[in-house]
Amino acid sequence: MVMAAPMLQALRASSQGEIWAVGKPSAMHLYNGLDLFNRFIPYSGRGVVPFLDTVTHVGRLSFETGVLLPHSFRSALLLFLGSVKTRIGYGRNKRGFMLTKAVPEGAQVPEPTVEHYLRLLDALGVPRGIGAPVLKVTEDEERRFDERFMEMGNGYVVFVVGAQYGPSKRWPDGHFAALADLLIEQFSLQVYLLPGKGEEGIARRVLERVRHKESVQMKEMDVRDLKVALSRASVVVGNDTGPRHISAALSVPTIVMLGPMDERYTVYPSPCTHAMAKDFPCRPCNRKRCDRDHECLKGITPEEVLRKAEEVLRCRADHN
Repeated sequence: MVMAAPMLQALRASSQGEIWAVGKPSAMHLYNGLDLFNRFIPYSGRGVVPFLDTVTHVGRLSFETGVLLPHSFRSALLLFLGSVKTRIGYGRNKRGFMLTKAVPEGAQVPEPTVEHYLRLLDALGVPRGIGAPVLKVTEDEERRFDERFMEMGNGYVVFVVGAQYGPSKRWPDGHFAALADLLIEQFSLQVYLLPGKGEEGIARRVLERVRHKESVQMKEMDVRDLKVALSRASVVVGNDTGPRHISAALSVPTIVMLGPMDERYTVYPSPCTHAMAKDFPCRPCNRKRCDRDHECLKGITPEEVLRKAEEVLRCRADHN
């Protein structure tokens, strides 16, 4: 949802009426501080009864226009059954009959996700604005974070060691551990491992391999605390997964290991993103599991990432 931010900001800037959002509360917290929505209808996306309750809620409000960001059949069905008059989105997953305006697929293949969302504005006749995601941290989020994680301070390194997509996107645990030791030895920095839900085991395996365990900790956070933690980091190092877009959108230098995925899907103007990649004949394969010994990610060495981190930290020090 980070890459939908430019589209939503342009929509907010051009709209004279109210804009409501329907979605998971955890996702909506990403947009705190941007004033994108007037109101919010929480919907987890699970279960028939919650779905029908949300349909009823939407129907009672008599919305003029609905814009679909997800490609799911269910999201289109929600607006269709909720009697939203104008329903705009992509006609994927056999849902085109439920849309009053199906946006054609882009000519560029693969199409960058930010551009994919921005083309919804074209269908609405709304002028585009910025072309890269920008997020904010609110004072309430800062205060909440300080109450929970007051010991963290500022100026540390964050490692994003998981990847919800699958194991093919994960830089090896041993590489993360080696890089942590190198950063601690060279810069005396504290390193925090911030796993997502279900990724705690990965973080523990990295922690087990670290020699300087006194300077590495694992922290479990929700999206609000994650935003603050990333915003206060000197540099973020991680896999090609959601948090790397959050940190870049918060203007934090972010070193990302690109493995099996075609980076053209996630490209956008970002001076804060520093991509590390190795070219192999099988890359990009877009597979969730690798059957070739993970060459594309194993080939990115901790020493190479350390050199990039040195460059980023030196540049940041020169500007402070």
